[in-house]
Amino acid sequence: MTQKSFFVLPSRTIRRAASPRRGLHLSLFLAVALAALCAQPARAQSAAQDALAMFPSDTQQFAFSDLSQLRSLPQFPLILSSLVGPELRSLESGLRPAGIDTTRDVQQLVLGWRAGASSASFFGIAEGNFDADQVQQYFVRQRLPLQAYQGYYLYPVGAGSPRTRMYVTFLNSSTAAFGRLEDVKALIDVQNNTLSSLDTNNDFVRWEGDLDGTAPQWGIATGPAAANQALPWLMAGKGVPGNLSSMFAPIKAVLYRVNWSQADGVSLHLSVHCQNLQAAAGLNQLFTLLHNSASSPAAANAQLSPAVAQVLQNLQVSTDGSRLDLDMTAPITALSQLLNSVPPAR
Repeated sequence: MTQKSFFVLPSRTIRRAASPRRGLHLSLFLAVALAALCAQPARAQSAAQDALAMFPSDTQQFAFSDLSQLRSLPQFPLILSSLVGPELRSLESGLRPAGIDTTRDVQQLVLGWRAGASSASFFGIAEGNFDADQVQQYFVRQRLPLQAYQGYYLYPVGAGSPRTRMYVTFLNSSTAAFGRLEDVKALIDVQNNTLSSLDTNNDFVRWEGDLDGTAPQWGIATGPAAANQALPWLMAGKGVPGNLSSMFAPIKAVLYRVNWSQADGVSLHLSVHCQNLQAAAGLNQLFTLLHNSASSPAAANAQLSPAVAQVLQNLQVSTDGSRLDLDMTAPITALSQLLNSVPPAR
């Protein structure tokens, strides 16, 4: 039987080795948006709320997934094939011998990216049911290295140097944290109140409240992260004209959610929060032109890739003050092709 991946996108997983204490909670950003696909409105999503109090305040991207709902979708294997990168696959396979069955144990997942991080340098929390003692016994029995930090055991998973390999730690029986060593230590520092948390950012708290419960998967990308991720997606790896790049500079944040139909269709909603009315008007004009270009007979000769053109053909654009709302629908195969055609963001 094919194993399904726990590390598709956001949930929460952290447990402490001693004295457990629970904490309070297009390239990449559209890759995560693609994961935001759902069939029905979601229930309150505690892992997303808790992650606000667990993630460090310099977090610039935030992506939530309710795997307990996504697993019921017929498209789930395709979601996994598009979204699960080698780091998450390695982390998942490394935890399996230690007794963590991600197909059974993980219910919700939240991923984060800090300021200046590459698309591969993510961290996260997963929420479910975990036996930290069993993991510790496995590492001791196999004589595998582990680290102690501020009252928590950190378990290295996979190959690589201490700076590049992934680590997992457990905060309690329902929460685990994972990521590069530096990021996992930052999560613990937030847990121990020695580092400021993301819930000190009023904008992020408000955006999370707007998205919570709207879909099994959704996310937030802020400032430079939003613009840098949107540009390579839009151009599908082609060169980005300087004037187009400048149009994306005033983006404050992008909020997204994606919905699956029971057939093959996917609908994506993006809310682009701009710094001012002029920026929203300029982007409105840009996306309207892109829609018209993708819908014209000359679309094949334009700078847009076929996958981008197909997605943009059904694009609907509207503005509300300094916010630009984008709604688009397309077959999942088109979005999957689009995702796979975009090189990782730097």
